[in-house]
Amino acid sequence: MNTCKKIVYTACLLGTVVLAGCDDFLTPENKSSVTDIEYFATASGFQSLVNDAYSGLKTIYNNSNVCVYFNAGTDLYHDGRNDINAALHRWQNFTPENSIVKEFYTDCYKGIRSCLAIQYYASVANVSDDVKQKAIDEGRFVEALYYYLLVNNYGGVPLVTEYASTVVEGYPRATAEQVYNYIINELQGVISNNKLAASIATKGGGEASIESAKALLAKTYLSAAWDLNKVEYFREAAKYADEVINGRSLTTEFADLWAADRSGDDNAEFLFDVEYDFDSTHDQNSGNRWQSFYNGFYGGQEEGMKGVTSNFGPLMHTLKYFEPGDKRYDATFMKTMLVKKAWTIEGGFKEDGLPLGDYFSFYTNGKTAMGKMVGVYYPAYWECDAASVAAWRAEDPENRTNTFVIPQNDLTAEMEPMSNYVKDLAEFPSGVIAKYDFTDAQKKGWAVHPCRKFDDSETAQYAAGKSFRDIHVITLPELFFVAAEAYLQSGDISTALARLNTVRKRAGVPEVTTIDLDIILKESACEMFGNGYRRMDLRRTGKLVEYNDLYNPKLKGSAAVAIGEKLLWPIPQAVIDANDLLSTEDQNPGY
Repeated sequence: MNTCKKIVYTACLLGTVVLAGCDDFLTPENKSSVTDIEYFATASGFQSLVNDAYSGLKTIYNNSNVCVYFNAGTDLYHDGRNDINAALHRWQNFTPENSIVKEFYTDCYKGIRSCLAIQYYASVANVSDDVKQKAIDEGRFVEALYYYLLVNNYGGVPLVTEYASTVVEGYPRATAEQVYNYIINELQGVISNNKLAASIATKGGGEASIESAKALLAKTYLSAAWDLNKVEYFREAAKYADEVINGRSLTTEFADLWAADRSGDDNAEFLFDVEYDFDSTHDQNSGNRWQSFYNGFYGGQEEGMKGVTSNFGPLMHTLKYFEPGDKRYDATFMKTMLVKKAWTIEGGFKEDGLPLGDYFSFYTNGKTAMGKMVGVYYPAYWECDAASVAAWRAEDPENRTNTFVIPQNDLTAEMEPMSNYVKDLAEFPSGVIAKYDFTDAQKKGWAVHPCRKFDDSETAQYAAGKSFRDIHVITLPELFFVAAEAYLQSGDISTALARLNTVRKRAGVPEVTTIDLDIILKESACEMFGNGYRRMDLRRTGKLVEYNDLYNPKLKGSAAVAIGEKLLWPIPQAVIDANDLLSTEDQNPGY
């Protein structure tokens, strides 16, 4: 690759606009007589830089690969009709050329550049010093979040700390410790300046605050404690987590917190969000994809159910993490698929080309199936015996007599095609078919209940991109887990238990009297199903190989060989090739 092309590619990774010439590629085409300096000097122009820094987070958190970024290669999720990316879920042909890790890396650095632009143009902005510093600190928070994601997935990465207004041929790779120190210093500076709102959670959550800065600092100290083997950092993580918790408990019902009508989006528990707003959005097809994630296949749009990605369904191991009576279970999974009219073997959930499925009517019916015809019922593992299912049918026999029952247990039914289900009823006259291995059945449609945690019942549309729920990036329950883990590693068992049991109390399950990493990871799997950072959690705590070996169906008994030294993602080869200050020696182990 010649020098000019390398410079252009490096700049492209940092989010610059690439034009034809090597000398002027850093300058966007200016179609008006207003220069960049003149525009960003205005109050509205300067604010647009801040808005751009926030909006860049959508490239990460509303990416079609966001489930892969944070949850592939873990113990919680399974392939469906569509396989999870083989490289990241089972380490097959995982190389530095992988397009997903390159995309993530590139998008993070584009976001970092947007944040640094605020500081660069602040010197000319015609706004008050307080407004200027607040904007800079908002950018510093978002930049710190990007670096937090980078260091947790790649280890040490190049530290870009100033906006590149001229050609830069490369940046050396910093150590993980240098990156962590940079994040810590930036966040401590933001907190010390005290220009941000104390909290913005109940006002949308889409803006940086002192509260969210402390939360990210707690998370950073926790990861750094493990990666740098600094026990004192566990104490710092606990301290900052407790400053965010600030004596609070979790008082909102879990189902209300994640309400499909968006009413929970501005709850005080959601510390920092990627924010969506249907009413103020010009393009009302530009929502997020999240209601389609973590689901199996439930028919096409012509059947009236829900559009899905058909993968990242929960493993049986995941479902059994939920204890009987855990309120989070019914709030996370849709157990009843409603229909307008009884199904038929010939037509399935459609009749004369029109859908019989009525998925979203669960919400307009008061979040209950009572009085509505149920096409499919997915009893939890503790309620899928014949007697329990019979009692469930007896509650509303008119609407439940012909219901398919798909037990969420080790052995379940298959419903694809529907004629198979009817044939199997001869063996199981109770209607509770317990014949097929749950993990194998997930490759077929309808075998696992949908995840409803991210549904948008206000738009109530099949297509992806139709959810206008906020994406919750940092939450208060997560900080209880940070505190529990940090106190545990610091040797303060009683406080660790107290933090964990606060989460369990809201879920309606008994307090635990012992605690270890496995217990914390179990609890976080239930509380943060889908919106957690499972792969980062397992890597940080040294559980990545162990849990994949035990629970990932693709890696059981072979995870140590498959993963080897590849605990971190590879630095993209294209980045190494384009950066004069990187070489193959900078690559992570195993690649």
